[in-house]
Amino acid sequence: MRLVIRAGASLLFVLGFAGQALAQRPAQTPSSEFAIPSVQVPPPPGMIVSPCGAAIVCGGEFTAQPQAFYTSPNGGKVQTSADANLDLYANYRFLSLYSTLQLERQRDDNLDSYFVGRNTFFRSEGLTARQLFVTVRPTADLSVYGGKIHPGFGSAYDQVPGNFYTMGSDYEQDERIGLGAQYFLPKIDALPDWLGHRLRVSFETFYLDTSVLSESVFSRPGLNDPDPTVRTYRYTRSQFGPSNTGSLASYSVALKGGEPEHGLTYQISGTTEATADPTGKTTYGASIGATYDPTGDGIPLGARLALTPFAEYTYVANYDNNPGLSREWLIAGAQFRYVRWMVTFAGGLRHTVDTNNAAGQPYTTMLAEQERRAWDHQENLSINYAIPIAISYNLSVGAGINHVVIAGRESWSAGPWINYNIKF
Repeated sequence: MRLVIRAGASLLFVLGFAGQALAQRPAQTPSSEFAIPSVQVPPPPGMIVSPCGAAIVCGGEFTAQPQAFYTSPNGGKVQTSADANLDLYANYRFLSLYSTLQLERQRDDNLDSYFVGRNTFFRSEGLTARQLFVTVRPTADLSVYGGKIHPGFGSAYDQVPGNFYTMGSDYEQDERIGLGAQYFLPKIDALPDWLGHRLRVSFETFYLDTSVLSESVFSRPGLNDPDPTVRTYRYTRSQFGPSNTGSLASYSVALKGGEPEHGLTYQISGTTEATADPTGKTTYGASIGATYDPTGDGIPLGARLALTPFAEYTYVANYDNNPGLSREWLIAGAQFRYVRWMVTFAGGLRHTVDTNNAAGQPYTTMLAEQERRAWDHQENLSINYAIPIAISYNLSVGAGINHVVIAGRESWSAGPWINYNIKF
């Protein structure tokens, strides 16, 4: 029996206007989520028919967000950039192949983007292979996968609504080589339906990708680049860092429940990331998060108005393998939809405790200052309008404003964007 596999990005990006607002930084759904077979129904109207014939079902999704922001620090700077993802899949019976190509800035690709020192015009745009893995489904409930994966620790980097970089990218795990498995649990009668729907567990073991698959096309900054926020064109073992061990010594486990746009969706996850750095220490983390959307358009608040809330708490000890450095995050958002309009409020709070002066081992330009100040926070507002076009092509325009305080330094950013999405 042929199973049509859900395109990976359909769990991640804008599906019509009923999906999440695209984040400023493209994020990948964890590999275990990619491995879920969809219900056996015909493709939605307007979706392009699979080009691979009757035996092999294939397709994917392309999403892009050109954007421009004016940022207040350093006399005020203007940034223009274009972040994009191309997700592809192919399925033959119980065997599937998935890949993700991502275009994004190799510099300032996190909260540092709010503290830029110069005007930029599509600066440092690099194309990288973020996922490339094979999934085998021995049974309808079990998926086993391996290759370049995206472990499923936490979810805020993907699920928090809005169009700005958030603190959830601090603990996102991507560009890992590893193995994983996900299993759908039998229905547990003791649990109410809203809590026990599509309950599944996953386990992944991995290490940071330092192979040719981690190389960046177009932008190719080297290890000696003077900008400490840079993502080098290729990871190396000499960089150390979380799970950069060359062996399957790191792992993540997760319990997830629910189905997007069908009520409560939640995750409880934990991780351990080893290090080869002789001065470092193993990182440990735990996360719990949830969102609620019973209709695909949010919680109805009226004839045309709906709300989708999200919240996540995460704690990590020995952050980035720094002994004695712990961090905790509380990230939340509320997305309001009214016909073709979508308004999102989101933010985060980050608390840092450094008991061993890990500021002597800075991971970014601001880390030393961050660890002397216990609290950082972020708040933003995004407004989007969906332009009515064919159902397989999703286009929206929007604008927003973001406020962030990191290590006592304040930054305001504001500007417009365009979101484009096509499924095939």
